[in-house]
Amino acid sequence: MKQTRFLSRLIIFAAIALLIGCSAGEKLSRRDSGDQAFERGDYPEAIMDYQLYLEDGLASEETMEAHFMLARSYFENKDFPTAAVEFEIFQRDYPQSDSLVAAAYYEALCWMKQSASYDRDSEPTEQAIRRLENFILDYPTSSYRTQAETWIAELNEMLAHKCFEIAVLYKKMKQPEAAIVYCDKLLSFYPGCSYQQDTILLLLELKLLTGADAEADRIMEAIQAEYAGTELEASARELMNDRP
Repeated sequence: MKQTRFLSRLIIFAAIALLIGCSAGEKLSRRDSGDQAFERGDYPEAIMDYQLYLEDGLASEETMEAHFMLARSYFENKDFPTAAVEFEIFQRDYPQSDSLVAAAYYEALCWMKQSASYDRDSEPTEQAIRRLENFILDYPTSSYRTQAETWIAELNEMLAHKCFEIAVLYKKMKQPEAAIVYCDKLLSFYPGCSYQQDTILLLLELKLLTGADAEADRIMEAIQAEYAGTELEASARELMNDRP
């Protein structure tokens, strides 16, 4: 009888150990499967595997890495809004992680990826610029800094383009005062952009159209001082000579 009980208990313990081993093995295989799916570019599969792995909610270095890879998987799958949220959560939950800087950069990049062309809503573009600027302030020595600065310059160029096209549109609609507002905005917020000289010339023309001759004279003086001998000066002089 004792031997029978001993054998029964042994079988039960063996079964429990087997279940625990299978559970641990399944959890480990989920993480491995997610890594493998990510490596081969199957990001939807990676997302599913990482999510299943993280459902247990165990706090460990492996869990932290899996969460970062989940966010990366959303990013590579071009689900940028979800990726931005996951990178933000990662920074909040794992402030000591070695991947913290990368997560902050990728979060900003998610907003940059949502930025549309100049003729669409500019809010994602402005948000991306703010996030990238904040990233540089928070991590000034990061290896990502140069790329972040490049993105900021490109996004500002896009917003400058938008300002210029709106100014041109208002001029065509015979609303010069509104056009002047956008010219001033471009010159104030996006100095050095590729639309600067065209905007200065347009602003000069608008001042002449509205009869603001004194302001037009000041613009012409500034052009002569800064752009002497250029095509801009020649075009500006022609406008001044043709004024009523």
